[in-house]
Amino acid sequence: MKTASWSGYRGAGRVGISIGHPRWLPDVPRYPPLMPRRSMLRLPYDRYLELYTEQLAKLDPERVVADLTALAAGHEPVLLCYERPPFAPDNWCHRRMVADWLEKRLGLVVPELLAIE
Repeated sequence: MKTASWSGYRGAGRVGISIGHPRWLPDVPRYPPLMPRRSMLRLPYDRYLELYTEQLAKLDPERVVADLTALAAGHEPVLLCYERPPFAPDNWCHRRMVADWLEKRLGLVVPELLAIE
């Protein structure tokens, strides 16, 4: 499993985890349990992290991986949202929070794809 921005990955296995998706990619499967709530979008990082961590805590990480694998239809899942690297205190991303959660809970390392594939 990997993560990338909508604009940074064009290959197979795409799964959207953002609230919206690009209009030019209407058929990409999406996974609502990992989407942040709309009310969280303008929150400062610390509050967002707190709320999103609570959201993730309600999920079974093994089930999430199984669901994402199924949505990727035989390909490696690549979780997509809008933020673009490089990540910094003023440019952070919930897909990296998912990656950290999966690593902590399952030992699954989920790297960020930096190039278009």
